[in-house]
This record gives sequence, C-alpha cells and structure tokens, in this order.
Amino acid sequence: MINMTENHITRKGYQGKIVLYILLQFLQTALALLPPYCYLLFLNQVITERRFELLGFVCLLYLLVFLGKALVSVLSKILYNRIFPAMHMELKEKILEKYSRLDIDVLQKYTSGERKERLHRDTENAVLYQEKLLQLGISTVRILITTAILLYLNWILALVSFLLLPLSYYITRYIQGKSNAEYERKRQLQGHYNDFMIHNMHYWREVKTNCLETQQQQQFDDLWNDMGKAFLKAHMCWFMNRTFLAFKDVFLTKMGLYLLGGFLALKAHVTVPVLLAFMEYYAEFVNHLLSAVDILLKKGEQKESVKRIQELLKLQQPERPYEIQTFEKLELCNIDFKYTGEQELVLRDFSLDIHKGESIALKGESGCGKSTLLKLIAGYLVPARGEIRWNGYPMNLVNRPSIYAKTGFLMQEGGLFNLTVRENLLFGREDATQTQIKEACARANILDFIQGLPRGFETLIGENGIRLSGGQRQRLMIARLFLQNPEFIVFDEATSALDYQNESEILNLLLREAGEKTLLMVTHRGTSIAKCGRIIELTGNA
Repeated sequence: MINMTENHITRKGYQGKIVLYILLQFLQTALALLPPYCYLLFLNQVITERRFELLGFVCLLYLLVFLGKALVSVLSKILYNRIFPAMHMELKEKILEKYSRLDIDVLQKYTSGERKERLHRDTENAVLYQEKLLQLGISTVRILITTAILLYLNWILALVSFLLLPLSYYITRYIQGKSNAEYERKRQLQGHYNDFMIHNMHYWREVKTNCLETQQQQQFDDLWNDMGKAFLKAHMCWFMNRTFLAFKDVFLTKMGLYLLGGFLALKAHVTVPVLLAFMEYYAEFVNHLLSAVDILLKKGEQKESVKRIQELLKLQQPERPYEIQTFEKLELCNIDFKYTGEQELVLRDFSLDIHKGESIALKGESGCGKSTLLKLIAGYLVPARGEIRWNGYPMNLVNRPSIYAKTGFLMQEGGLFNLTVRENLLFGREDATQTQIKEACARANILDFIQGLPRGFETLIGENGIRLSGGQRQRLMIARLFLQNPEFIVFDEATSALDYQNESEILNLLLREAGEKTLLMVTHRGTSIAKCGRIIELTGNA
C-alpha cells in the first residue's frame, strides 16, 4: 500500500529496504573518503619519509577500497531497483484504481492530457521526489563530513573555500524559482500537446474529411515550438546554475586554493602532501554540493507533482447506497441538457420510460440529441435539470459499477485500445475462456477474420482499432458485448459500418436471443428501426 503524506510518498513493507539502502549509501560515503587518505599516506610515508616497505600496504588498501566501492555500488543498485521502480508502478496502479472508481463527470473535469500527465509524469516525479529527499539527506551528511575533514586538514584553506557559499546559495535560490516556473509552464504545454494528439488520433477521419490537415499541422507546429521554448528555458536555468557553480567552485576557488596553499606551504603552515589531500577532499565536497543543488533545483517541479497526485487521491466518491441486481426499468424525467458554453438546450423537458424486455429505436435528424441522451444514460453527462432513475432509484444514488455490469454500451466513439484482439475482448468478460471468446466472435461474424490473421487473437489492432476496417471494429465491439452478456443493451449507430446482410443477422440474433433483455438503439436505417417494438423520434430541443 502507498501512503501519501504532505511532502512525500512511502510504501508499507519497504521501510526496511529503504533503511538498508541508506546504510549502503553511507558505507559508500565512508569508502569514498579513503582514497584521499591513501594518497596522503603514500605522499607522507612512502615519498616524503621514504618508507618503501609501506608501498605494498598502500597499494593493497587502494585495491580493497576499489573492490569495496564496486561491491557496495552493485548492492545499492540492486536495492534501488527493488524499491523505487516498484513504488512507481504501485503508485500508477493506485491512480488507475482511482480513475476507475471516479464518476465520468468528475474525470471529465480533467482533460485527457492532464489525466495522462498525472498517470505518467506526476507519478514518476512523485517517486523521484521521495528518492531525492533521501539523496538530499545523504548528500547533506556527506557535505558535513567532508567539511569537518577540510577544517581538520587546514582551517585557513577551508574557510577561504567556504567564503563564496552564501553567494552560491542566493544565486541558486533565484535560479531555482525561475526553473520551477519554466518547468510548470512546460508541463502545462505538455498537457495541451497530449490533448491535441489524443484528439487527432481519435478523430483523424474527420480531419481528413474536412481537409483540416494544414490547420492541424499549424497547430501542431505552434504547440511543438512553445514546448521547445519552455524546455529550453527550463534547461537553460539548470545550465546557468551548474555553470556558475562549476566556474566558481571548480575553477576560481580551486585555482585560488592552490595559490593560497602554495603560499602557506612556503610559510610552513601546511605541507605539500596535506595540500594535495585537501584538494582531493575538496573535489569530493564540490561534487556533493553540486548533487544537493541539482536536487534543490528540481525539487519544486517534483513537489508540485506530489500535490497534484494528492489532489486527485483526495477526490471523494459520492456515497451511493443502491445497486442494480437486475435491470427492471429506466426512467428519464423532464430532462434538460446543454453543453458548456452553448446557449441552446440540446434536450428540453424530455421524458422516457424503458421497461425490461422492450426494444426501442431512437430516430431523428443529426444534432437532435440522440447520442447526448445515451451519454446521459451512461453517466458520461449530467442533466442540467430533471432526474434519471434506475429501477426507481435516482442515478446519483446508484452504484455505477452495478449499472455498467448490467448494461452494455456501444457508442459511436467506440472503445478499442492499442492492445491485442484478445485483450480488447476480455474487457467484456475478464475471466472468459478461449471457447467463450471464439463463440462470441462467431456470433458477431468475425471469427474467421481473426483466425486468418498471422497472429490470430494475439494481433495488435492499434489505437482505437486503427488497423481494422470500420466494419471489423464494429463486429469486434459487438463480439465483446456478446461476451459481456448484459441485460440492457444500448446501441449508438453500432451497426452503421456493416452491410445490410450482416446488420440484419446481428440484429436478428440480438432480438431472437434477447429474451428478457432490453434493447435501446440509435439508428437511421429503416431496416433496424422496423425490428424494434417501439420507436421514439427526437426533434430539435426534444
């Protein structure tokens, strides 16, 4: 289980591994402090004192330190791979679970791109934030240890090396604010870009039909250019900070320390071996400082991701005490609806009762509200006025999964994913056997086509089934509906891409086998309408 607190994420059962990981990091720190000591020992004892008998010991110590660092590094990496990627995956699962439990009208407050960013970028940043908090603590300890060693070796050199640290701090804080603002802008643009791409992948036919390729290409170019500029500005902030620190700490300060150290050596305040060892430790100090600064620079972006995930996980699902055990009736009472930003009502004072076992056809001109009505029934949309009742219960008090378990929706937009044929079918019934899958496909008249594919049921069909023809997509979705075997079936032009013979066969099959099932169909075809027991004609504003 993942636990989100105000500033970080922890996973129960991982605390022990995290503690072990921290201990390995400290052991790695201790081993990193030994090479400069070996260097000092070599210069003082072997070179200066000419105790050549210690050369073998020094070399052996170097070798042991190298092997120890390699071993600890491998163990740390293994432990890292068992902690943070697993935490990332579990946080993704938690977000997906939250998405699945939220009402569609709540989810629609976030764009597709925004939901994608929370699932991918924000979860990655949130776990990275936890990791970097650990690294920041470890780097702080390393900085304190190397600071103490530097002061011990020569306090004059150490104090001089620390003089520019306050300036570094304030410049870093300034650049950090700029960097965080640019990263947030980049993230927002990435969300707009994701929305644009998802929309174009879904409605590519409309784009081509209306000759919008040039307009969409221009919009793509604008988004891409804006993202590129935001990306460049964010990374320029990071580069400016790193360049400043590298120039000051690695070049100016190092050169000044060598000059000062040379002067102190002439005055016998420090020995040359100690000066050389001091510079080795100073290099370690600078590396740890740069690591801490990098973490601080990126911490703001990661912390914002944590806040966004907390906001999502804190969304409350309305309490819904009623469940649909079996479908009996659906009532739409005095429904008004209009889309956001629109002045005209799509549906006005619309009422309809649907009882178990009925077959109803909805007909009307394009734009009269047929698809809107079905989306209201599905809970995709919420009426501005009126009430929808399932089995006599207000829809806002009925558990949604119980509705979807008893109702099969085939909407115009479809619902196929960039998965295999089998995986798409299993959305209808998760535990379906191969025999049941084949039977459903045979009833939808698509089994021969699937078995004729090179990889059969393991064939990837592309986003929204783009690798299939319109009729094949519809038959695949109908097969999935047969696999689900719902009590109430809702069709929205679900057979429009089929020829008359296939359409007639499927509708006959549905009506013949329906028995106690209920059918609500939106269609323009007279042959389909004629097969239904009741016809409802919608006009503008219902």
